[in-house]
Amino acid sequence: MVILFIYETYLQKESFGEINLTLYNTASATTTLRQGSTIATSKASVAASKWKLWHEMGPSEQKEALEKAFARAQPYGKMLARDNSKFHNDCNDGNKPILLGSGGEHMVCGPKPEASSGCKFFSFGIRDDPSWDIHMGESWNCRGFAGDPSITHPSKLHPAVTFHNIGLKMLRTNEEQRRDPADEWILTSLPKLRDFLDWDYVDIVKIDCEGCEVAMARDILTDDPSFLDKIGQISIETHATKSWVKTDEELYYYALQFPLLEDAGFKLIWSSVFGCGKFEHDGCRPEMEEKMNMSCGNRPRSKINKVPIGWSCHDWLWQRS
Repeated sequence: MVILFIYETYLQKESFGEINLTLYNTASATTTLRQGSTIATSKASVAASKWKLWHEMGPSEQKEALEKAFARAQPYGKMLARDNSKFHNDCNDGNKPILLGSGGEHMVCGPKPEASSGCKFFSFGIRDDPSWDIHMGESWNCRGFAGDPSITHPSKLHPAVTFHNIGLKMLRTNEEQRRDPADEWILTSLPKLRDFLDWDYVDIVKIDCEGCEVAMARDILTDDPSFLDKIGQISIETHATKSWVKTDEELYYYALQFPLLEDAGFKLIWSSVFGCGKFEHDGCRPEMEEKMNMSCGNRPRSKINKVPIGWSCHDWLWQRS
């Protein structure tokens, strides 16, 4: 039913390719900003113009761009350290962020929006715990689009929050996709989804999916370099092990998220370090620690429990100033 709905909606567009949702088999210089409703030069577009897509560069240019991205990501790796939970800045309201949800918790900056504010959010990777999404609809008066291609839920998680069996694009398939070769996932990018929904501004983007965060920078450069100007805050989980970041291209796009966010006016509010479970066995590319100072690595838990204690998965909360 989701596929039929999307297809029928496409037919109402001038061009079938406008949304660019992709089926995967496992075998502008100015923008309107919500704050003050003023027209401003797009910081994000200007920042993104300094970077090229990986496939557009030759080997020598790729090497130079990779080192440049490493240097911009390194300060955030140092800020991250190996702290289980760490506050870096106050939110714009002068307070610490708030933890929402009960199981699938994520930090957000307050205050709680007024019912008439038109608050909107994207949420990807909810698995079997939509508590954060329901909380956003019920207590925070936000309308939301929740997506996860690896699981099914009712189409309405809450009167204001819809669920869709759709995910975000990745640079390569993840373990869940490879588990069922007959499974096909519909994937899109954050900029294309915003266009599809015709939402001028998205207050909160929550990303908790295995590997899609690595493709976020690529998709912004490809689909809408001004995308970050239309976002209020981003709660994102990143995975640093070779399960998700193995190639130079993946290292590049992983590192590139930090300068894109910083140059678009985002500040890091909070971070947390935790283990990637069984994926800690894959280890990290040495550049993660040597070039970016990102927390990586693990130690044995016990002779009985073979899943190591690690520091290779990270939560980040960013808010645009």
